[in-house]
Amino acid sequence: MQAQLSPFPDTGMQSSSGRELPEIIAPDMIEPVINPRQTSADRIARLFNRDLRDIEEAQEDIVDQLEELPRVVRESQRVTGFGFLSVFSKKRPKWLQIDMGEMVSPDAIALFPVTAELEGETVYGYGFPRNFRVDISNDADFRNYETMVEGRLDQALGVRRWPYYREVSGYEGRYLRITATGLWRSPSNNQEVFSLSEVMVLKNGRNIAVGKEVTALDSEERSDQWAKRFVTDGITTLGIPHGIEESPTLGFRAQSEEPAPNSWVQVDLGEAMPIDEVHLILADSPESVPDPTVRFPYPMRIEVSEFPDMRNAEAIGRFNPSQISMIGNNPLIVAGGDPYGRYVRVTVLGPKNPARLSFDLAELIVYSDSQNVAYGQPVKALHAVRKGGWAPNFLVDEFSSRRNLVSYSSWLSDLDKRNRLVRRWLEKEERRLDLVDGTVTRGVTYIGSGVTGILAFVLIVLSRGRVRRRKDLENLRQRIASDLHDDIGSNLSSIALLAELGKTEADEPELVTEELTEIKTTADKTIESMRDIVWLIRPGEETWQQMLTRFRETAAKLLRTHEYTFTVNGEAHDDRLPLEFKRDIFLIYKEVLNNIVRHAKAENVTIEIESKRNRLQLSIEDDGIGFNNLDQEFREGNGLRNLRMRAQAIGASLKVRSALTEGTSVLLTVPMP
Repeated sequence: MQAQLSPFPDTGMQSSSGRELPEIIAPDMIEPVINPRQTSADRIARLFNRDLRDIEEAQEDIVDQLEELPRVVRESQRVTGFGFLSVFSKKRPKWLQIDMGEMVSPDAIALFPVTAELEGETVYGYGFPRNFRVDISNDADFRNYETMVEGRLDQALGVRRWPYYREVSGYEGRYLRITATGLWRSPSNNQEVFSLSEVMVLKNGRNIAVGKEVTALDSEERSDQWAKRFVTDGITTLGIPHGIEESPTLGFRAQSEEPAPNSWVQVDLGEAMPIDEVHLILADSPESVPDPTVRFPYPMRIEVSEFPDMRNAEAIGRFNPSQISMIGNNPLIVAGGDPYGRYVRVTVLGPKNPARLSFDLAELIVYSDSQNVAYGQPVKALHAVRKGGWAPNFLVDEFSSRRNLVSYSSWLSDLDKRNRLVRRWLEKEERRLDLVDGTVTRGVTYIGSGVTGILAFVLIVLSRGRVRRRKDLENLRQRIASDLHDDIGSNLSSIALLAELGKTEADEPELVTEELTEIKTTADKTIESMRDIVWLIRPGEETWQQMLTRFRETAAKLLRTHEYTFTVNGEAHDDRLPLEFKRDIFLIYKEVLNNIVRHAKAENVTIEIESKRNRLQLSIEDDGIGFNNLDQEFREGNGLRNLRMRAQAIGASLKVRSALTEGTSVLLTVPMP
């Protein structure tokens, strides 16, 4: 075995060895989307089969439910710390045991499978037992125990790609044992083996098994690949427990203006208390390299003290960059030691020769019992940055740089629901395809004698489609001609008029210079307008990702004398955009920016774009002089009317809010085509 892969690989990522590994999204991990099905077979089957329509409605309902659950994460593979692996021996039954160190009463158990590369092939659920049970006892030898969970791998699925999650209650003990009563068998050599990537024991939403001692009947101990301790290190290929709410902030950033030996940030918990666990979540800034091996290159120390100056501080964690890189996209978890204090400080140690230091953190979580006592508490830092989504208080707002943070219990429960819903969708999709095939086959059999009529019908439909496309193309030509006439033609006329005036003012150099300057400005505008029109109609420039690139370029050109931020939330897809949609939304965007440049007298502009599966939201705000559009006497000018007409053309909602001296905000919400 060479590497453990994530069940949700991110295309293009590579292992630390530099060799590209196979990355396949498992069929039951997809994001099902109901796309309009307009093939001839679908249309015919939908007309004659009510069951097919019912199935598609059920699929749409499933997708609506999935919108309320966490998205599938995409993570790079792990190349170290795969988890626990039993030896290839005949000792039976294989078991893995966790010493919790004290009596516990779990709320839930989660077992994470290993996804591995074996002989060039991706193997899901490597070593995950076919049958197993989870027992709890006060006796390390398990002479007396209670069974909390009995599990059986669904043979219809044949593999395990998803964490096994079960809620439990009413059980208490110090030791938990997972016993494999039916071992996984290798399809290539028939060897039986027991393997797990991670075991989580959940109490009040927190994984209380992190760092606990692990024993086993037998275990492979191979350097940094396989070891018993890896099943309680808190590191999984699923990463951070996220919810569905997009983060309004990025986190905390420190930047020293002068060379410094170190930098720190600390949170005041309000009073001294016992601290059970500290979680640090690294920032995932849009401008940073998404690679944990380079995004936090400094040694780190975590301390607890009863005093704000950290007198008598107790160091509860020390990490070098290589240790930090091993966590991947997971929280850095510090557990054990029973520290007590009011202040928790994270110190970053610079190089031997002081240099300008810069580091980012998304969130600091401090657990006392099962409560995050750091949430909303005061934060103090040595070199804090306060702009562009960064501020000290964003370190304790329960958001990562991407989305809101939730408990492990809530997260795993929702992922389990997602798994079940996706499987239901796939079952219905298989049934739908069977119905389409069956309906079309029967239809061909029953109406074989009417082939001529069907052909005539198809020809009529195609003919109408061609007529409609010709009409749409003619309308598009008219719009482009109008753009050329109104924008380019107007500018060229101005250039001609200014040049003519220049002839009559040859004896007045200052006026000639003024006219030539105006000619150059108008010519520049004409060139830019022509570039926009060419870009709009150029083949190969139709995707949303390319549209975002054009948005960034336009903002950089028009707002070069302003302070502005440009933020994109959501995923940029490569689906093609209809030309009219592309044209209208770009012209709306450009017109709003032009209005800010010409009229707003603004200093700061904020542009936020949120792209979800079926909806786009564009927000543009400025701090200019504004206008009172809530006044009953206010009448919209041509500019606002044109914006609303373009918005209506693409089915969008446009909201413009402004008040004198308070700036203007424009919010455009439009369904994605």
